[in-house]
Amino acid sequence: MEEHFITVKTFAFPADVSIVQSFMEMRGIETYMKNLTSNRMAYTLGEIEMQVKSSDYETAKEALIEGGFSKPEDFI
Repeated sequence: MEEHFITVKTFAFPADVSIVQSFMEMRGIETYMKNLTSNRMAYTLGEIEMQVKSSDYETAKEALIEGGFSKPEDFI
């Protein structure tokens, strides 16, 4: 069965992505950044989506909260 990726966090600025992405990878959570390349090339302020495997969603959510990148209410 193919695993799906789901959005766990969105970013408005490409500069904010690398720190959070590195943090997640240090935790062993694989991330995919949807719309990052197009945003870097066009310098637009759009929604960059950090996506994780559906099986990693809860772990990713907890890591984002623990790292101070998200608040519990962001996931309600």
